[in-house]
Amino acid sequence: MPNFTEQAIKQAFVTLIKERPLPKIKVKDIVERCGINRNSFYYHYADLPALVDSIISDEVDRLTAGSGSAATLDDAFISVVNFVTQNKQSVYHIYSFVDHTVSERYLMSMCDKVITSAFDRLYGSRRIADRDRKIIIRHYKEVFYGMLYDWLESGMKYDILAYFSRLCELKQGEIERMLEKTAKKN
Repeated sequence: MPNFTEQAIKQAFVTLIKERPLPKIKVKDIVERCGINRNSFYYHYADLPALVDSIISDEVDRLTAGSGSAATLDDAFISVVNFVTQNKQSVYHIYSFVDHTVSERYLMSMCDKVITSAFDRLYGSRRIADRDRKIIIRHYKEVFYGMLYDWLESGMKYDILAYFSRLCELKQGEIERMLEKTAKKN
């Protein structure tokens, strides 16, 4: 559990990122916002990218924990889409101004953790060959990543939740068919 100062720093950054793009946020802005000195900031974080990493890691952990209530993998996806759309301005500010290899790593990590956690919770008791488990998780992770990436690249111009909900309707039953095939092979 982060201490009070870490929480204040994170909250100040979250507030600022809603207001302005990442390049316009300086450590000075954060420390002034939360009433600490620069040394306190640097005691907890090496730099702004380290702070962004920590915040994103916290959110991925929270989303992964939240996927524990998902009844399907689609529900786990929807929890991530809801988070991204509820924090659209902040996500766009980070995505637009962070090196794309970094933002893509964040996005892939989030997709991987949420999908793996939900898949293992939902289907972990079934006999699934490890190779098939990895293939299925990778498939869903890459589909989800691709959709989010495309949406971000488009400038978040379309309703991704409606788009994704329709995709879920179209592919309903797909995972059960995959699991039936892996069960027959075992």
